Amino acid sequence: MEVKKLLKKSFFSKKFKIKKDTKETQKNTQKGHQQKGQQQKVHPKKGHQQPTHQQPTQQRPQNNSLKTKQLRPIKRHPITKGKLRVIPLGGLNEVGKNMMALEFEEDIIVIDMGFQFPEEHMFGIDYVIPDVTYLEENRHRIRGIFFTHGHLDHIGGVPYVLPKLNYPPMFATKFTSALIDKRLEEFKLKNFSKIITISSDDVIKLGKFTVEFFRVAHSIPDAVGLKITTPVGKIVHTGDFKFDETPAGLHEKAETEKLKKMGNENILALFSDSTNALKAGSTMSEEEVGQILDSIIKKTEKRLIIASFSSLVGRIQQIIDLAEKYNRKVFISGRSMEETINIAKRLGYIKYKNGTVMPIKKNKNTPDEQTLILTTGSQGEAVSALSRIARNEHNHIKVKKGDTIILSSSPIIGNEKAIASVINKLCILGAKVVHKQIMDVHTSGHGQREDLKKMINYVKPKFFIPVHGEYFMRQAHADLAIEECKIPENNNFMLQNGNILVLDKASAHISKATVETKYVLIDGSGEGQVGSQVLIEREMMAENGALFVLLYVSKSSKKLKGKPDIISRGFMYVHESEEISKEIIQVAEDAYRRIINKNPSALRHEIKFYLTRTIDKYTHEKLERKPVIIPVLIEV
Repeated sequence: MEVKKLLKKSFFSKKFKIKKDTKETQKNTQKGHQQKGQQQKVHPKKGHQQPTHQQPTQQRPQNNSLKTKQLRPIKRHPITKGKLRVIPLGGLNEVGKNMMALEFEEDIIVIDMGFQFPEEHMFGIDYVIPDVTYLEENRHRIRGIFFTHGHLDHIGGVPYVLPKLNYPPMFATKFTSALIDKRLEEFKLKNFSKIITISSDDVIKLGKFTVEFFRVAHSIPDAVGLKITTPVGKIVHTGDFKFDETPAGLHEKAETEKLKKMGNENILALFSDSTNALKAGSTMSEEEVGQILDSIIKKTEKRLIIASFSSLVGRIQQIIDLAEKYNRKVFISGRSMEETINIAKRLGYIKYKNGTVMPIKKNKNTPDEQTLILTTGSQGEAVSALSRIARNEHNHIKVKKGDTIILSSSPIIGNEKAIASVINKLCILGAKVVHKQIMDVHTSGHGQREDLKKMINYVKPKFFIPVHGEYFMRQAHADLAIEECKIPENNNFMLQNGNILVLDKASAHISKATVETKYVLIDGSGEGQVGSQVLIEREMMAENGALFVLLYVSKSSKKLKGKPDIISRGFMYVHESEEISKEIIQVAEDAYRRIINKNPSALRHEIKFYLTRTIDKYTHEKLERKPVIIPVLIEV
């Protein structure tokens, strides 16, 4: 009941306090800091009211679908006096799971909390999230979490990570807040979390940090960068950005006047998006993509199917506008597309006439020349709507000869084969497929080299740190800063996840100490860590199959009763199975007798370990394969 009462309190008062999560923390925290660090103020402009928030006490959700562990004990890590520490926990040497912590003495704030889609070798893994062990141990010092925008590589980790940190307050713009809220609702965490909606004109004070915002152009509404004032100076975090003077739909342009003003504020450090640092020129405007889509839709006489990211709200608005222009109805396929459009419509980020947009199941009697289907699956995801269309398995859409299908997206690294497979299948079914290699039906949400250079020249930082991307992308960004923006080479820092960048008013260096940042893996059974036996065995089974060895053992004497049996899956070829099976049976019999003779009181797990090791040695030497070996002892 306490939590429910807590959550009903108004968001509008002058100050709000964060409760400490345990009695132990309250005792260990110095009184002076307790009074100062808990006060969190919002200084609004343009008549914005001041939000208030109280953090729920340490109470685990009773209906939480996640199998979460107990919170780690709070640790009294050494405090670095008078220094700003910046700790990237994800987003470096990878595309995804963006997360960064800023720490000044007793105060910590966090920027973003994303996830990453699994790499090819991560069999059965759904997502990879940042390792937040350090933050979990210091959760009593976390003053708030700030989100730059609503893409999953920036918000996807929220339902997995937030409970570990005991639900600190979150700060995000209106559209980002709505997307986070939707994820929390899906995971039954909504009543234990508090999101404070901000605008780009708000000023948030949390302990020693004062956070301001500037709007940036990106491929999703309401994206912002952060300007953070600390006791040692100001730092700027761009989030994902580009410069686009003619953005799509109801998107707004970047607030370049704020950026130009920063050039006179002696910015200490700039952390800048590096995703497109290898691409010359400026990123193509959304208006140009709209013109190309207009020309295709105008001349298409039969049915149109357009696949895109559900988060590309501006592109979706362009498509809906063109559908109305050319007298077509828009039918939505894909749960994420439908949910995003509903959220965007409710918040005013998408507008259309009544009767223009409908769910796909209502597409029954509309003539092909008046039909436009908007779907998910532009990345070739196996369970997506477009993939089901390509496999002829979609309940409401069957490809006809003469259909035009547009993939209005760019391949995410690693998805190229899956996309090619979908395109092949659609073409075989008779569709005409248009994608980025044929026409410019997509543009990136990330700035290219001229955009990146413009950001650096606007902000004029003392120190430069490229973030968001693989190492080679960030290295290209650093080279650009040195060669074309005159940032001294020694003032550029190439961080790795877990590095600690230490800054004061005049200097910066990478600490010899690091923070642990293992991959944390999410699959249907919950959460694990890379290198776990489960993942190793999945990889072994994928490459070499599995081998079950069934041994029949006397319950009283422990002696073998009869010959063992072999069950093999994906391990032996037909022509070698009989000979190899006989040899494995003999190896298993000999190994069992050896361990029983040597140690008659050996426990079952000791016997099975010895059998596994012995059979594994044989299969590797004989066939140069290492299947997953599962010995089974059956008492008779």
